[in-house]
Amino acid sequence: MYLLSNRIHERIIAKKKRLDQYRPLNSALVRQLKKRLLIEYTYASNALEGNTLTLGETRMIIEDGVTIGGKSFWEHLEARNHPKAINYIEELAIQKREAKEEDILRLHGFILENINDSAGKYREGEVRIAGSTFSPPPSREVPSRVVQLLEWLKDNPDELRPIELAAFFMHRFTQIHPFIDGNGRVARLLLNIILIRAGYPFITNISYRDRVKYLRCLQEADEGSMKPLVNLIALSVEQALDNYLRAIEEPRVLTLAEASRQTEMSQEYLGLLSRTGRLGAVKRDSRWSVSAYDLQEYVNSIKNRSKKGR
Repeated sequence: MYLLSNRIHERIIAKKKRLDQYRPLNSALVRQLKKRLLIEYTYASNALEGNTLTLGETRMIIEDGVTIGGKSFWEHLEARNHPKAINYIEELAIQKREAKEEDILRLHGFILENINDSAGKYREGEVRIAGSTFSPPPSREVPSRVVQLLEWLKDNPDELRPIELAAFFMHRFTQIHPFIDGNGRVARLLLNIILIRAGYPFITNISYRDRVKYLRCLQEADEGSMKPLVNLIALSVEQALDNYLRAIEEPRVLTLAEASRQTEMSQEYLGLLSRTGRLGAVKRDSRWSVSAYDLQEYVNSIKNRSKKGR
């Protein structure tokens, strides 16, 4: 059951191989990068659930313990709590052990610590998912459903590739909706455990810019179409790889204007390729950039297709 776009998958495999060539990674660089990614992940994961803190405000709360005027106490706690959960999933991944039921409850406890009395506990009542036609199972079935899902993950009976497996697990977890609140945040953390254990870098982040697309993909998955969600997760994994490669290969990163001057493609066309995921570009501070390596790979792929078409 292969739902992942071959083009995206090939790019991810190539980038993962590139990153692996630099291992062991420079420890100082990794610490600096992880610090930034932890803040970006905390901001995005909370923002996906309605937290109104900006990225800068999230950074100040985490790094400086600052209180932001006009923001709720709960939003501050969500920002402060999330890094504990992120650090925990990294520990699990480093230990190379599978997530257990108690790990899921502990993650939930970290996220809702001092926010909700249900922190670290399964829901006791019935719930509905806003904007979804799918109805989660009764609360009495939640513990057994979670255990069954973990067994499914362990066995991987459909022989899904890691990114597909992670996407399916995340979606099925959200359908069980084990908690009153925090389900999406726990699901995305569990997704990362699967990916990190499979050799992908810390940490795959679903950008807040993709919130509408993400919610639409979840809805489509509820209706039986998993392909959009799988490929959204794949693009997020590619972004995580890009973050590391960019830090390592910074001198060879090009703006689209610079890339245009090195090819016969216009900047506008390169922007279209970037937005549609056909070019392995990365967006930071509202601007697209692409490594010289990825640009050359795309040019080579065009030449190869042209030769085959003759």
